[in-house]
Amino acid sequence: MAATIIVNSSADDVNDHDGLCTLREAIVSANGNAVSGGVAGECAAGQIAPTVDTIAFAIPGAGVHTISPTATMPQINQIVTIDGYTQGTAHANTLAIGNDALLLIEIDGTNVAGTLFNIVGGGSSIVRGLVINRLAATAIYVDSSDFNIIAGNFLGTDPGGNTFQGTTGTPIQIRGNSNVIGGTTPADRNVIVGGSGANAGTILLMGTNGGNFIQGNYIGVSADGTTRLQPPGGTDAIEILVSPGTTIGGTTAGARNVIVGTIRGIRLGGGGLTTNEVIQGNYIGTNATGTAGLGGQGITTDNGASNTTIGGSAPGAGNVISGGGTAIFLGDGAAAFTIRGNKIGTDASGTHAIPNSGNGIEIQVPGAGSIIGGTVPGEGNIIAFNCGRGISFGSAPTFTQWAMLGNSIHDNGGLGITLANSSQPLANDAGDGDTGSNKQQNYPVITSAPISVGTATISGTLNSTPNTTFRLEFFASDRCDASGFGEGGTFIGTAQATTDIAGNAAFSQPTLPLPGPGVVFTATATDPDGNTSEFSQCFGTADLLFRDGFEPSC
Repeated sequence: MAATIIVNSSADDVNDHDGLCTLREAIVSANGNAVSGGVAGECAAGQIAPTVDTIAFAIPGAGVHTISPTATMPQINQIVTIDGYTQGTAHANTLAIGNDALLLIEIDGTNVAGTLFNIVGGGSSIVRGLVINRLAATAIYVDSSDFNIIAGNFLGTDPGGNTFQGTTGTPIQIRGNSNVIGGTTPADRNVIVGGSGANAGTILLMGTNGGNFIQGNYIGVSADGTTRLQPPGGTDAIEILVSPGTTIGGTTAGARNVIVGTIRGIRLGGGGLTTNEVIQGNYIGTNATGTAGLGGQGITTDNGASNTTIGGSAPGAGNVISGGGTAIFLGDGAAAFTIRGNKIGTDASGTHAIPNSGNGIEIQVPGAGSIIGGTVPGEGNIIAFNCGRGISFGSAPTFTQWAMLGNSIHDNGGLGITLANSSQPLANDAGDGDTGSNKQQNYPVITSAPISVGTATISGTLNSTPNTTFRLEFFASDRCDASGFGEGGTFIGTAQATTDIAGNAAFSQPTLPLPGPGVVFTATATDPDGNTSEFSQCFGTADLLFRDGFEPSC
């Protein structure tokens, strides 16, 4: 039978024979499976694993009870649930958006030099319902331990969850398999604010194990979901430094994290061992409703992260990455990234602007099996209203094989796609023999687009590599870039074009649907290796020049 060990004192003593059970004594009881606190056995004995003991709280008096440890707590090496919601009238959150949790157990780490809770061994422990703040190091460190759950806590905040409370360390560090930070129900939501010290972060995953889950949390965001909550100098929200197969978010609303990191929202690093991560359904850089920007960066890579999925085609899989700097930066060896179904620079509806101050996606690596968008409905990204470019490439000749298919790219401050980190479109060259990012693939030239009964027939030519079949994609927009070359507001169809021995092909694609009146047409070309061109020159008469009336906050 499992033991319930009741903490009835906010003191921090051990074996003092005072007849009261402190949190420190309770952990000793759970670890040792014996009574602790003095000869009278002030704390009940824990039970041998796999029995799960519970450390509950019944400290006399109303309001928040603050425990002020003078040193790190004993290592947790037996299965235990530490449940702050057992104190008095405390209760977990019930709101889908925001937080009505009442937490009444606060642990003030001012006098703790090292980690507060260190979970080691077999794992399967739970820490919930605690406020932990003012630490110089880590609040909860899972060290070579699996299947632990950290849920329903306020870390680095006051008991209300809306004020940063002096933490200088990294609140959570995980080294292990299948651990869960948060969960998919409102009661599981952690509010976590990173530390203000040098090299401090918010959530750090490391070690060669993996399969961990970060779901349903407010990270760098106040408990009510409305305000950026960051320490002076800023911090990263989530860092993965070797933790393969981690899931951040999910396809259900309950799995969504709201993530604001003033340095980086999500950093993927790890010496080539950060791989097979899934990042889905999160709001990165916005408030909890996805309607306003809170700042910070989006997703960045370094040190060889690979085989990562950002978004997806399933309902709820796409992330909103808006209101920050550059939304997605891929560099330093990143490879085999799949970026689909995201809203970058917009609100959660995909229709209103929450601009990123930088580029939507910035690429500084070879494709190596990567794709942005896709050929199946739901795979295309919306990349719009960003103050920089939609998709921007460095000009290195190795940055090739980046297929960009089926996306909606519009109303960005710079070019929709640039293959040379340029403010002006590249010129086509005869035979397309030049080098550079995506081989500086030539774009099609639209020569006619007669409209009849809500459809258009788009015709034109492509000059590129001889004897090659290309995928052409066609787009309609209500305006052009100031350069006269297009972005691609609405993807309306595709065609194939095969060049002859001289590298020339003609195309004519009838009955392409129009999204509305007053449109201009653009096109891209993608070769068999996945090298997609910039957008072509616009064809047609736009209602507005691109810059007129835009710049919502650029």
